[in-house]
Amino acid sequence: MLKSSKNIYSETLPAFAISLILLIISAGCSDQQDSSLAEYGPSSEARHLVIIVDGLRPDYVTPEIMPHVYAMGQKGVIGTNSYSVFPSFTRPNRTAIPTGVYPHKHGIVNNSMLHPDLEEPVHTGNYQDMHAYAEVSGTPIITSVTIGEVLDANGMNILTLGHGSWLQNYKNLGKGWMMAGNFSQPEDIVAEIIAAVGEAPAGGRTSERTAWEIDLYLYDSLGDNPAEVVLLWLGEPDAAGHEFGVGAPETLEAVASVDRQIGRILQVHEEHGLSEEVNIYITSDHGFTQSTGNFSVAEFVRNAGLEGQVEFVRNMGYVPDSNPEQMKRMVEALHRSDEVGAVYTRPANPGDEEGMIPGTLSTDLIMWTHDRGSDIIISPSWSDDKNEHGWKGVTSRSGLASHGSDSPFDMNIAFVAAGPDIKQGVVNDVPTGNVDFAPTVLHLLGINPPDHMDGRIMTEILKTGPQPDEIEVERLTHPVSVTYSDGFTYQTELTRFRVDSTYYIRKAVTERKQP
Repeated sequence: MLKSSKNIYSETLPAFAISLILLIISAGCSDQQDSSLAEYGPSSEARHLVIIVDGLRPDYVTPEIMPHVYAMGQKGVIGTNSYSVFPSFTRPNRTAIPTGVYPHKHGIVNNSMLHPDLEEPVHTGNYQDMHAYAEVSGTPIITSVTIGEVLDANGMNILTLGHGSWLQNYKNLGKGWMMAGNFSQPEDIVAEIIAAVGEAPAGGRTSERTAWEIDLYLYDSLGDNPAEVVLLWLGEPDAAGHEFGVGAPETLEAVASVDRQIGRILQVHEEHGLSEEVNIYITSDHGFTQSTGNFSVAEFVRNAGLEGQVEFVRNMGYVPDSNPEQMKRMVEALHRSDEVGAVYTRPANPGDEEGMIPGTLSTDLIMWTHDRGSDIIISPSWSDDKNEHGWKGVTSRSGLASHGSDSPFDMNIAFVAAGPDIKQGVVNDVPTGNVDFAPTVLHLLGINPPDHMDGRIMTEILKTGPQPDEIEVERLTHPVSVTYSDGFTYQTELTRFRVDSTYYIRKAVTERKQP
């Protein structure tokens, strides 16, 4: 395996810092609220259910495809400007939601990662792999405090459910996770749950599995001691999207199936008087794009004659000893390929907008600079062309359909919220993102969000908060370019939003000019 030097610009929180934060949290911050909490405080003592629908594009939320979720948004808030973290893969976002931070702090920088002392790439969704990585690196699995730890320090419970939910509560705090197979609560509790709701359906991400996970939530919610916070991960329509494509009939049926199950939650809440006791938030880890190209990084490296000079894992390139000359050769080859979009490298100095290699964007701009990050990270090229089903958004990737790019079709995600603390009948155009759920939920539970969180309290969706048009939004553009000796020019521009001190990545647009 190629070895890469340590990134000295990491914002990783060491173990002692995490412990110190938790000591401060448990010392009583829930008893003394700051001015923002006092001004826009909770209007109820509600519990919180965050539903993460894997691969849910915002344009799937229509009265025809998702009538229950759409109606829920009409009664509450529909967000039109919500964003994934980059790269727009599952596990960087799965970790952003419970931590309230971007990968530069939580450390799950991709679905797979390399470590110089491990022979094979680490699958970040695999518990054993991540324990091995943590042991070798001497860092926690997640290098930031999670909402479960904050709740535990304040005597509250978290419940995490669904496909791969261990990563959202890897310390198994509160009520832990109820996943048949990998990890679960103590056997006697699991036996009680299985007796009540039945065994998990065989197979992976299916409609039956989604129904079973909804049963688990309802079992806890209707019990004597329901969790204050539930993170419920639903694996569809991601699997269908990969297999059948964006907007394909089979994909839309998977979306509709999820909607029916969420409708079941709404109905049970209504029947049992929980509609005024639970705030529900619906989001996604990423959007989806059709793949219309044949881009493969492995094949690209071979064709560019760069074998042995870089090792790619997904869209991350590791260069031996972070050799600058080899990085420049790799970056130039990427720049000259029409199948490659934006290219990112670490900054020469913290805070630089341009990466250390000319013509690259800084990983600081995408909040990704971490010891676990690679020397280079790329996005495939993309366009707003329509696929055969009439849905916009295509990339140069090989395969049928995927995500992970910095296109707005992968970065823009669904957001719907409703409940006793949520405004009614509001369309929220203010940028929001997956990093905002942890601080918002903690705020509504009367707990000051830790200062290190990148996300913000979404005050504009709260009954006690300002209207969306009162929130100041700044649109930021970050252009970089390079012209090579033969006159070939590569340029890209990243667009972000800023609300208060929180940043959201919208898209990066790339152009090439031949001499």
